[in-house]
Amino acid sequence: MLRVHSERISRRLFFLMLIIVLSLCCISIPLIISSYNNYGKAELASVEIDNLAIIADLANKISRERGPSNLAMSSTPEELDKNLNELYEYRKTVDQHIALSFTAIENAGLKNFDSLKIELEKKLSIGRKNVDDYIQTPFEQRSSTQLTKTIYSMFDAWDATYNVLKKMVMLSENKDSAVSDYYTLILILSDLRDQAGRVASNVMADVTFAVPMSNESVARALQSQKQVIYLWDLVNTIQPETDKTSEFIERHKKVKTEFIDQGLPLVLRLIDESNQGQAYSLKGTELTQEISGKFATVIDFQKYLLDYSIEIAQKDKQKALRQLMLNATVTLISLLAAIFTMIYAQRKVFAPLIEARDMIVELSYAYSRAGSDVVEHEHLKVYSLYDALQKLQQMLKQRDAFEFELKSIANTDKLTGVSNRLALEEYIKFSDMIPNHFDDVGLIVIDIDNFKHVNDHLGHIFGDEVITAVASCLKRCVRSTDLVVRFGGDEFLIVLESIEMDRALTTAEKIRNAVNSVDLYDPDRNENLHVSVSIGVAVGAEDWKTLLDKADKSLLQAKANGKNTVSGAS
Repeated sequence: MLRVHSERISRRLFFLMLIIVLSLCCISIPLIISSYNNYGKAELASVEIDNLAIIADLANKISRERGPSNLAMSSTPEELDKNLNELYEYRKTVDQHIALSFTAIENAGLKNFDSLKIELEKKLSIGRKNVDDYIQTPFEQRSSTQLTKTIYSMFDAWDATYNVLKKMVMLSENKDSAVSDYYTLILILSDLRDQAGRVASNVMADVTFAVPMSNESVARALQSQKQVIYLWDLVNTIQPETDKTSEFIERHKKVKTEFIDQGLPLVLRLIDESNQGQAYSLKGTELTQEISGKFATVIDFQKYLLDYSIEIAQKDKQKALRQLMLNATVTLISLLAAIFTMIYAQRKVFAPLIEARDMIVELSYAYSRAGSDVVEHEHLKVYSLYDALQKLQQMLKQRDAFEFELKSIANTDKLTGVSNRLALEEYIKFSDMIPNHFDDVGLIVIDIDNFKHVNDHLGHIFGDEVITAVASCLKRCVRSTDLVVRFGGDEFLIVLESIEMDRALTTAEKIRNAVNSVDLYDPDRNENLHVSVSIGVAVGAEDWKTLLDKADKSLLQAKANGKNTVSGAS
């Protein structure tokens, strides 16, 4: 019986040890699995960003090919051979990079890129053929129209590359992870770099042939400039504040100082010279060389952010790996400690106690057999004592799953809640495809009177309150189908479909009166600030640019009339 009871205690101890080990496994295994999954996601994100950077670099190289192409097409006979050699050497570099890029895509296990590769090679081949045909055309037979068409065909090649980049982002499995900002940044940076290169390319043909710029060339150049400035600002907005290093800030300012403030005005000057009928101050080759020097800051800025995004992905991968190793190590140590503790307790604590108890029971039996007056036990009941069970370790909190949605490029102004310039550009792009669309479209341009005085004397925070209050008035005073756009700091546009001048003027007066009723309290001066606006109205035009010009002239007339007025032109 003693042996049976001792075996029972041993079995209980074994089961207790097994329960503790299984409990540790239940806690640790899910934690290790979660850490392993997080590491897998981080590793995949690192690979995906590497591949995105490779395709972004390819897009840059294809975009950059326009430089030597433009230089060769605008060369004099004396410069042609040298510039042609540079162009052909650069094409070899691009072709090699195309092969390497799609090999990297294939090695990453990404499927269904063959059609995009074929489309890219087709568009690039067409663009290059147009460039070669133009170069082989005798100088006396060349025209600005032919050169423009050739330049635009090279734009198509870059657009095909950008489609590859966008598809890679869509197929990325970690586009909702913590590093997804950098997926968006890579797209934006590629677009920024290409749009910056297009600024001069759009007017290259007219400058090369010294002819007045076409409306299409001017519109494309101005649109590219607006896109460059927008994307440049967007990068600053998307980049997390914690990642805005001193180097980021310095390079961001360099783009502003050297390219936006110095490079873009070169093209604006040429446009102004064309509008005034003056001879161009630069030749085609000179324009390419001048803008390329300023353009270097954009390339440096892009390269820095691409390298930085790769570095962030690598750091996240290393962090996830460290966490996985830490969890695995803690789990192993905990299991070994539990097993060691149980074995030690069994051998050094319970075994001596059981042995002592057995000895006492044997002595008791011996005493019972030796004593004549001692009643012999019919049944012996022995109750074993156990040391307190070790407390189970608390389950470690599992790390939250990485959550983040791909920030889409917002069409809404963050401060006011109305549409922004990107939404307006999308509207214009759509409307341009509809014949005579702007014949009955109305445009109201609103400018807050003396807004600079408000910012300078009452501060930008109060200025934001003024802008927000005016925006609220606009939304209340227009139809739900009308498009309200914050066009600048204190300037708003309202696009009204299918409207006549009298109704547009009535709406403008309604807005003016609504704003006039707004009084904002200034606690610092203990007074109310009266807000007013000047409004220009235009209805009907051949295209958007003409309609905007008419509305701007009406706004200038309203200001000339003493502000807080409405002026319109049909």
